[in-house]
Amino acid sequence: MFSFREKPSNLILLFAYGLILNGCAVTEVAVNLAKVDKVKSNQEETTENIKTNGIEDKLDSNLLKSPSIVSKNNLATSSNDKFKTTAKPHYKIGDPYEINGNWYYPERDLRYDKTGIASWYGDEWAGKLTANGEIFDPELVSAAHKTLPMPSVVRVTNLENGKSLVVRLNDRGPYIAGRIIDLSREAAKRLGFVKKGIAKVRVQILAEQSLALERDAKNNKFPLLISNDVMPPIQSDNIPEVSLDATTTRKIESMPANRTSAIELLSQSRIGEIIQIPVTETKIWVQIGAFHNKESALSVIKNYKKMLGSVSENLHDGRVIYRARLGPIETVNDADTILADVLAFGYEGAHIVVE
Repeated sequence: MFSFREKPSNLILLFAYGLILNGCAVTEVAVNLAKVDKVKSNQEETTENIKTNGIEDKLDSNLLKSPSIVSKNNLATSSNDKFKTTAKPHYKIGDPYEINGNWYYPERDLRYDKTGIASWYGDEWAGKLTANGEIFDPELVSAAHKTLPMPSVVRVTNLENGKSLVVRLNDRGPYIAGRIIDLSREAAKRLGFVKKGIAKVRVQILAEQSLALERDAKNNKFPLLISNDVMPPIQSDNIPEVSLDATTTRKIESMPANRTSAIELLSQSRIGEIIQIPVTETKIWVQIGAFHNKESALSVIKNYKKMLGSVSENLHDGRVIYRARLGPIETVNDADTILADVLAFGYEGAHIVVE
């Protein structure tokens, strides 16, 4: 049996060994604390870099996005107390950009009039900056579009219930194939598809109102940044006359008009105000492409053998075009599946249309 009295040196050795072990533990704790401090420091540095490296365009609701914050210098702070983010709104069209391998080409298109599928986004983006430097508020009427200028004004009509309202564009997206516009929660609520999540819609640009917003934005005036307000006064511009009530086929052109005309829509242009238009039966199609040569359109349909398609004759800017389409398709889910397959087949311009 060990006796301290017999071997006092052993006690000294044991005590020294304990000090060594204790010192190692302290050292390890110190190292771990240093690592934690370094991680926190890196995180803070990364956050600060994000805050000063400009604004990122919004991705759609199903993709993760880290919001960028503009530089702290010369910022206009939103008076909306709900959000602490500072904003620097500006007029923006933007250069061509790539998301998930797909290229988008922003442009000022005063003839824009398309149909497709709308989605919406809400609280997950609340308080974050939009693509043109404003602050997103899901409780206000606004929307994101892939290519139109920001801000622009469009009329969005829910083709399923006839509800139609004017919406202000201030963001980019959505980046899911087959989606034409991403509305704020409030806009989707007024159009009646919040619970459903998606809707068949028609999107028409309001040219003169959009030009009025452009003038104001270039003069650093953003009256609609934090409230639903009346449109700015319209001034005449030396621009070509455009028709915003474009027909889709010659057959439709020959039928009695049952749509609300663009002039009537333009006269009711308060943002967020719902109007009701007649509901017409619509079908969903996947359009593979549009061609000036009928044989080219027929060739595309013939090459895609997984589903029967058709070629429709249409007028575009006074010229005859031939659209190669698949359908009609009963549901949006089916259309999404077919579109994904067509895109994978190599037809990059394919998209969903509703007629």
